[in-house]
Amino acid sequence: MSKNLATLIGLSAILMWASLVGLMKQVSAAIGPELGVTFIYSLSALLLLAIFKVPDFKQISKKYLIFGTILFVAYEVCFSFAIAYSQTARQAIEISIVNYLWPSLTVLAFVIFKELKFNFLIILGLLISISGIIFIQTGSGDFSLNSLVDNFHSNPLSYILAFAGAIIWAFYCVLTKKLSNGQNPISIFFVGVALTLWFKLLVSGHFAIPSMDIPALLTLLVASAAMGFGYAAWNIGIIHGNITVLVVASYFTPIISSILAIFVLQTQLSMSFWQGTAMVTAGSFICWVSTNWSVIQPFFKKLRKDQKAL
Repeated sequence: MSKNLATLIGLSAILMWASLVGLMKQVSAAIGPELGVTFIYSLSALLLLAIFKVPDFKQISKKYLIFGTILFVAYEVCFSFAIAYSQTARQAIEISIVNYLWPSLTVLAFVIFKELKFNFLIILGLLISISGIIFIQTGSGDFSLNSLVDNFHSNPLSYILAFAGAIIWAFYCVLTKKLSNGQNPISIFFVGVALTLWFKLLVSGHFAIPSMDIPALLTLLVASAAMGFGYAAWNIGIIHGNITVLVVASYFTPIISSILAIFVLQTQLSMSFWQGTAMVTAGSFICWVSTNWSVIQPFFKKLRKDQKAL
């Protein structure tokens, strides 16, 4: 497989993941949050098992298998139910942006665990991302504590789950770098998520055979495929494609996700929302730049040389 083709496949994962906010909200609205999320992850787990098969457990660190599974399951549960429990289409999109604090928090986690050196740009990027969240939640450029508190009080569970998910994913990324040894037991992680959700569903007593019309069933299948194929495509891109291009593109996921959600959920978003989303994306990108300056610096040097030559 050529590097360019692998990179394009990896970029398709970003589009598939970006579509999940709208699709998950639609499925949850059709058959309920618990059933919707459980069905999506169950079908995705079966799809990933078919693609990646059961991994060789002898090659995987036991610590990574245990703690990686716990963190992955915790993140996916937090993210999926944060969206599923949202009260409106607009709120689902807003909550997804809170979850997209994870790139900035991941860089911060790497610094805390001494995997990266401290850089003032990390703090700058994190502050810009958080400011973007505040900008979105207040609904305008003027900071209003009352507006922020009112938005949170309207649905505290979803906002807490989204923020907790961002923190958990940051720690998952650190753990993966330290203990994975290049192994990718994603199919097992998804089986863990599916089993956890089925256990929660059975214990809560909310299980019931849903009545789904054709559109709802198709949305469920598309959402499951987007999640499963998204992870499969990203894996191909990371292994065989241009990692720098994929990482940079991933920081624009909040904007892409919001655009797709507008069409899927048929809602409109204010200019302040887009400005806040751009701030979250810019903050995450600044954090990435702060840790990859050695990769970017040669590009600027070449650009200066070309300008001088002209």
